[in-house]
Amino acid sequence: MLGQTKLLLIPCSGLETKTLAEEIYQILHQDYGLENQVEILLSKRMAEVDKETPKAHRHPLVSDSFADREVDVDIGANQLKDVIRGKHVVLVEHLLTPYRKVSPEDSDSVSVNDHIMTVRGFLEVIGNVDTLQRTLATPYLAYVRSHSVEKYQKRGFYQFDSLRLMLQDLQKGGLDVLATIDPHSLKAAQLAEELGMAFHIANPFQSGRAINPYKLGLSGEKSREIIKRLRPFHELIVRLKEQQSAQHLYFVSVDDGTEHRVENVVDRAFPKIPSEEAYALLAYFEKDRFSYDGATSRFKPFSPIKESNIDKEGTYIIIDDMFASGSTAMKAAKIFKEHGAKQVVGWMSHAVTTPLQHRTANDRKYLDKVVCLDTVPQHPDLNVEYIKASADLLAAELYKAHQKLVASR
Repeated sequence: MLGQTKLLLIPCSGLETKTLAEEIYQILHQDYGLENQVEILLSKRMAEVDKETPKAHRHPLVSDSFADREVDVDIGANQLKDVIRGKHVVLVEHLLTPYRKVSPEDSDSVSVNDHIMTVRGFLEVIGNVDTLQRTLATPYLAYVRSHSVEKYQKRGFYQFDSLRLMLQDLQKGGLDVLATIDPHSLKAAQLAEELGMAFHIANPFQSGRAINPYKLGLSGEKSREIIKRLRPFHELIVRLKEQQSAQHLYFVSVDDGTEHRVENVVDRAFPKIPSEEAYALLAYFEKDRFSYDGATSRFKPFSPIKESNIDKEGTYIIIDDMFASGSTAMKAAKIFKEHGAKQVVGWMSHAVTTPLQHRTANDRKYLDKVVCLDTVPQHPDLNVEYIKASADLLAAELYKAHQKLVASR
């Protein structure tokens, strides 16, 4: 039955997205044993197609944009029916590429909206044939900031619920499954469930104990090596424990949204010590954003770590999902450094920094280092260390989604 159900990867755009799709292909092929069950289909730019090629059944898949930046996705009937029809189609797309240009000679960057419209274009043309399942794999899910619409509505402040509209449109376009890494809130998963879409979340802060190797078809030494790649931040903790005393490692929650995440990390990182001692390694901040530019940050009353007991030999690790300008992390880092902390670092899943935020994000006066995953392609001038993890994390979720589809058939 597995041999009858093929998974077809299609990168919606080129450059880093093409590379990501090819890496996922290799991981599914080699690590998860799909071998001849996984395929990849690459599109062309308009300039790569002979100008005399008829717009007919033999036309290759094209993904590009016109001079006015309108998205264009074309395909001939032969490729549509012979390559795409009857398969589990996985569209791979970066939804945020801050430094990618529309064309090499263009000064305009490709926007989030451009990427979403490209995905929509692929769903539209693929909809001309029957497929077993349509999945979108994206390292960073856009429009997640609108998770707080209801919260601010109670204050009399109304926001565009862009996340809901995007997911509704993708579902209407025929999307069945969405796989992503560490979304900003669980609202995306809840909305997807309401719309009848499956939602797969890869958690880069999970420990090895949270990963079930049997669901991934893994065992033995190979399993241990793959699982290491699926827990990138816990591997950092392992290395830090080897380099310095665990007694001087502390973890920081910068707002309400990060509390559960940070507590989970500490619980998994120090399984042998009592919970009271483990939570004593945590600093809790509360943040209130009262305007677009204004926000306050201070220790919560119950935080076991406060200004009065900051360890001067300590390394304080700020954990969050997104790093943009870095202002939230730097507010907390400033407090620790001014009270004598040896080092403050940031561990975040997504570097969503735009060119306008570059200067602030590169400030290391208080925040010594920032480590992010490679979920958002960035300019090398951004002062961030990257962990190569997107392909591994997405491949694991795609494997599970594909196995579920196989079982259902």
